[in-house]
Amino acid sequence: MSQRKVGGKATEELTCVIGMHRSGTSLTAELCHTLGWRVTGPEDFLRQGNEYNRQGYWETSQLVTINRRILYSLGGDWNVIPRLESNWPHAPALRALRNRARDFIQQIPTPKSTWKDPRLTLTLAFWQPLLPPTRYIICLRNPLDVAFSLHRRDGMDTQWALTLWMFYTSQALIQTQGLARLPIFYEDLIGPNHAMHAQRIQHFLEANSEPPFHSVIHPGLSHGHHGLKPMVSEDPIPRTVKDLWEGLLDWRESGYADDSRIMNLARSYRAPRTQWTTAKKFRLSFWMRYVKMQVLEAKK
Repeated sequence: MSQRKVGGKATEELTCVIGMHRSGTSLTAELCHTLGWRVTGPEDFLRQGNEYNRQGYWETSQLVTINRRILYSLGGDWNVIPRLESNWPHAPALRALRNRARDFIQQIPTPKSTWKDPRLTLTLAFWQPLLPPTRYIICLRNPLDVAFSLHRRDGMDTQWALTLWMFYTSQALIQTQGLARLPIFYEDLIGPNHAMHAQRIQHFLEANSEPPFHSVIHPGLSHGHHGLKPMVSEDPIPRTVKDLWEGLLDWRESGYADDSRIMNLARSYRAPRTQWTTAKKFRLSFWMRYVKMQVLEAKK
């Protein structure tokens, strides 16, 4: 769908919160929700949390289901890099999902809604031709803290977590270039100047209400250690990750004025095939979930 313009400005009806897992997407979606850009779903369900996300995940279950099916069809999952061949969004295997996606989009409450699912970062190319005018919030976080959080939650290998961070972050930048987008660092949202950065979200969404940061932002829930610092030589981190993180920090320092460096880094990144030693840990549960989903779909 083309973006409608009013006075030369896009009248966006949807906000997509994207970015790597464990990077503040849930917190950001909750802020959007309380600013009037509502996440679809019963609020008691959206607020259901656990020890790793105490304030809830703020995800619409139907969106997550479609994104999972897209990734499964491409041989991937949230933690297994899918095969994104050229023109993959138009693959015949995704035709039925496209129809389902159109039906889901028709259910979007307008004019102000929020979608949040980190998987959406990888599936945006599928959705974008179908979406109404959309603005994007890209959630960013120090990759070492992301890796620490994923190891704490899932026991994930640090190097694989860093690879996923690089892939997700590159895709978030590539798929939103030239569109209405707001980069937001998790470290800023929970830092001493969190009110100012919550107001950046408010201004981006053109929301009339003040950001309810006192009831939403709780810095004590964060377990990060590295923060907004460049990588040091002792950090066991791939050069591509180090360069992109430092490019993002420079982008932030410039007031997000020039994205040419980070876009070059993102576009030059070539994601590796998922190594068997990494993938085998997820493969059984991957196929069990896929078969279960196929069975559930057949019953509908």
